[in-house]
Amino acid sequence: MEPIKEEILQEEIQETNQEKKNPLFPFIGIGSLIYAAFYTFCLYKNSSGITYPFFIGGTCFFFFFYLKKLRITAKKFSLFLTVSLILLGLSTCLTDSYVLITYNKMGIFFLFFYMVLHNLYEDKDWNIPKYLGSIINILFTSLVFIFRPFIDLFAFLNEHKKQNHRFSGKGKYVFSGLLIAFPLLFVILLFLYEADAVFSDLFDRIIFFDIYIDFSDHIWGITFLFLFIFFASYCILTRISIHDLKEEVIDKRTAEPITGITFTALISLVYLVFCYIQVVYLFGGFGTLPEGYTYASYAREGFFQLVFVCFINLALVLICMRRFWENKILKGILTFISICTYIMIASSAYRMLLYIQTYYLTFLRLFVLWMLLVLSLLMAGALVMIYRDSFPLTRYYVITITLLYLIFSFAHPDYWIANYNLNHIYLFEESFKEDSYRYGYDDFYYLTHLSDDAAPVIFENAKKLGYEEENWFQNYTEHIEYKISERKEEGALSIRNWNLSRWTAMNLLSSHLTH
Repeated sequence: MEPIKEEILQEEIQETNQEKKNPLFPFIGIGSLIYAAFYTFCLYKNSSGITYPFFIGGTCFFFFFYLKKLRITAKKFSLFLTVSLILLGLSTCLTDSYVLITYNKMGIFFLFFYMVLHNLYEDKDWNIPKYLGSIINILFTSLVFIFRPFIDLFAFLNEHKKQNHRFSGKGKYVFSGLLIAFPLLFVILLFLYEADAVFSDLFDRIIFFDIYIDFSDHIWGITFLFLFIFFASYCILTRISIHDLKEEVIDKRTAEPITGITFTALISLVYLVFCYIQVVYLFGGFGTLPEGYTYASYAREGFFQLVFVCFINLALVLICMRRFWENKILKGILTFISICTYIMIASSAYRMLLYIQTYYLTFLRLFVLWMLLVLSLLMAGALVMIYRDSFPLTRYYVITITLLYLIFSFAHPDYWIANYNLNHIYLFEESFKEDSYRYGYDDFYYLTHLSDDAAPVIFENAKKLGYEEENWFQNYTEHIEYKISERKEEGALSIRNWNLSRWTAMNLLSSHLTH
């Protein structure tokens, strides 16, 4: 943040603390009311509809407008973050996978608060723990401002009353009326919508969107969500306006490197033996496996432990670089550990590929392959930092994980899982038709529990391979029918709730039942 802008902001904060008056009250108050109404419209009973990317765009717009009110210019990296946030929102309304939707929202949460901190503070030297700690700090300390909207409203009205001058003519009275009207009008419209069928039909026609509110089930839920988001928005905006987080990051490289050299050298010796075994037994196939082991069972055993060790190695390299004095020997050992980590990553990936050849794909198996790719790139960043201390590691990690996850999310893993499994199951068609639930890990049973993302390939292959009369396919279509009827009962089939995967699955089911 520029010194002049920071000085202006601190003066406003001091004035706020001394006079108990929020200089941004009109903006935060009205803005939070509008945002709460917008949030409720977009997301009430609608966690993954077409309104989700618009909600993300509106949230970013509100934040940048807030920065403008503070006379702060958004930093250039905000463009990447904003585009990523909107793409995550778009991905959410294109998929039916609850796992992807959950991961999307986790990514949105972190990236948004990362963007908030990035624009309000000089964060060049911040690391991931610093960001996470700051986010937690903001969220929990925001709770102390729960009564601040009422305090600010009374302070605002009293100040203009004492000054005894006109606020844009009759403007202050209009402003007070608007503050009262917004929440009241919101609640009154909901009641009137339920009170008269003609009025509700007219209201639907005006805003081109089927609200479908059941008085007994939804009126209080909508009111609660509106109030919750209003207070949450107001409290968080008030909290981040207090520029009190420490920007500087203490250099903790004070430990004697001999300590680091000692324990990392011992670990390196163990890794040397382990990596030799991986090359001989797994990659080369020159050794003899223990009795009773197949390559598939050998590949499966210890896979997750090996992945965990890879993450330990990444953390080990980063911690050593941040805690010990610079030392060439330590750097050399950490480089060796990094190389061993790549062998372990390759071993993990090879093990999983061997296992997939025998037992086919699941979401978890595909996800860990993606995670190994991410880990290899994160390790590359750590390697660079060993020899270049000024390398912007945190930003590199944010960009890398964001881009790779966007690819993973938009790829719709369930589609490719169904495509791979059905194409390979075809090779064993006769044995499968004898007992669809016998082979491997209940492959057909797993297909019936995939999301609607897999519907195009399942319907296509079921018809092509003659599985339309099989129990597993009937179960899959019944599952889609059940979800459609459930959404219909909840009024979740309006334009607001439109989701590409669900819409595609519904059309495929309709076409299948027609023919």
